[in-house]
Amino acid sequence: GAKVKPVYSQTINLHDEGLTKRNSLRKSYTSLINWGLKELKPSIYNSSNLDWSLMEDFRQLHIHEAGRETRSVGSWKKQFEMVKADEAFVVLGTWQNKLVSAGFFPCNKLHCYYGSSASRRDLFHRPLFHALMWSAIVYAREIGCHFFEVGELVFPNHPLCSSPNVKELSISHFKAGFGGETRISLDIELDCEHINKHK
Repeated sequence: GAKVKPVYSQTINLHDEGLTKRNSLRKSYTSLINWGLKELKPSIYNSSNLDWSLMEDFRQLHIHEAGRETRSVGSWKKQFEMVKADEAFVVLGTWQNKLVSAGFFPCNKLHCYYGSSASRRDLFHRPLFHALMWSAIVYAREIGCHFFEVGELVFPNHPLCSSPNVKELSISHFKAGFGGETRISLDIELDCEHINKHK
C-alpha cells in the first residue's frame, strides 16, 4: 500500500576545504554574497540570543510577503522552541534598519537544513538571501555539522509529477548555485487507510 518517488536534494559537504575559498559557488554568487555581507550584515541567532520578538519580526515579514498568514502562530512557536533547544538557528538581515530577509535552519550534530525563509519582494532586484544562506552554511560548519542540505530540487523534466512552474525552477536554480552535489533519495508514502483495512 505504499507509493515511492525519487527526491533530489542539493547537499554540501562541510568538510570540503574548498568551502573556505568559496570554490564551489556559482561564479556570480561571490559578488552577490559580498554585497549582502556588507549591506545586510547577516546576524546568527541561536539559543543564547534569540528572543520571541525577533521571531515575531520574522513571522510578520513572512505574513506580509505571502499576503496572508499561511501558518499558525503555534508552528512559529515550535520553531522558536527548536532554536532554544539548540535544534535550529535563525539568520536575519536588515536594510536601512528594517528586517528585509530571514531564514530558519534546523540542525543536528550531523546535518543542517535550509528550512524556510522570507524576503522583501519589493527588494528582489537586490541579492537579499544569498549572504544569509552563505552565513548559515559557514555557521553550520563552525558548530560541527558534516553536511548542509540546501533543499529539494526540481527540474523541467522532473519524473513522476507534473512539470514544475517557473517559480519552483527559479528556486532550484538559486539553491544549486551554492555548490555541493545533487543527491537522490526515495520518498515513501504509506497509504494508512490501506494498511488499516488489512490489519
